[in-house]
Amino acid sequence: MKFGGRKIKVKGNSALAIAAGVAVAFMFIATIVSVVIYKNRMEQASELLREAEYKQYDSYVVMISSDDDSDFWKQVYEAAKEYGDENRVYVDLLSQSVDDDYTRAELMEMAIASGCDGIFIEGDSAEIPQELFQKAKKAGISVITLETDVDPADRVSFIGVNSYTIANLYAKSIAPDLVEKSSVMIIGNSSAEDSSTTSLINNLQEAISSEMPGEKIDFDLRIIEDEEQFASEEYIQNLFMNNDLAPFVICLDEDTTTSFYQAMIDYNKVGQIHLYGNYKTPTILTGIQHGVIKSTVSIDAESMGSAATKAFIEYRDTGYVSDYINVDTQIIDLSNVDEYLEEGSDE
Repeated sequence: MKFGGRKIKVKGNSALAIAAGVAVAFMFIATIVSVVIYKNRMEQASELLREAEYKQYDSYVVMISSDDDSDFWKQVYEAAKEYGDENRVYVDLLSQSVDDDYTRAELMEMAIASGCDGIFIEGDSAEIPQELFQKAKKAGISVITLETDVDPADRVSFIGVNSYTIANLYAKSIAPDLVEKSSVMIIGNSSAEDSSTTSLINNLQEAISSEMPGEKIDFDLRIIEDEEQFASEEYIQNLFMNNDLAPFVICLDEDTTTSFYQAMIDYNKVGQIHLYGNYKTPTILTGIQHGVIKSTVSIDAESMGSAATKAFIEYRDTGYVSDYINVDTQIIDLSNVDEYLEEGSDE
């Protein structure tokens, strides 16, 4: 080989090494190109799949509650999702799509950022800033509150039970057991500080007093402010350990009802305290059947869930929906608890 007028001799081994290097470089480049093409194709396929899935539905709605693991909210979600599937509305339980624990306010921020069409949320003005509801409204997202409400100007509809109705159900259940100068303890979690629950407590006191005219009834309201897991259980355990109790106890939510029921058994207080609960779960129904819980106020969870999706569709299609949609409630006590236990076993 001539180079600059001089002859250069290339050894055979060097030529092979150069050829091998060129081949390796070519294979490396080819591999990178193949990976890039594969990745692009996978992204395109995923996008097509997302589009195909989205086309199965006309709307995307996010549901947010205070406790997605509770039996009540599970039933609400399943009913909302089932009605949505039948009517091309995808209802998503947002907490199941994220790994970490977030507050309802943070989940609502995520829902708004996702560009969803609607939000079903347990209203709580104490935990969720009003600005978030206004932000959702500005983004054209239909917000429907469940069980507890917020300012009507910040949502399109409220689905729940009138606090006056619930108060009267409690009053009719507890009044036959009350005597003059009875002491009634009312226990609720942090949501009991919101306006709708405050209204319930006021109506409850009035309803019980009206059932017992001329007799003095003392009310002791207890709020479990800690929102950490097992907070209700720990708070109620302390009540029993300190003997800070009343002969009549009304629990305003599922968690406090279950925790108080278990504590009565653990501390051998069955028969000494009249317990009136809230919600319908297998544990609470068993407590009624065994005579530990006197009664419970049950809200129709399935009716609430399906009504929420129906209200969203109505508002989406017409621009109008009822400001307040009532959900059925009933008292479950020893006289009818077997019917509900049978329903649960059939399911």
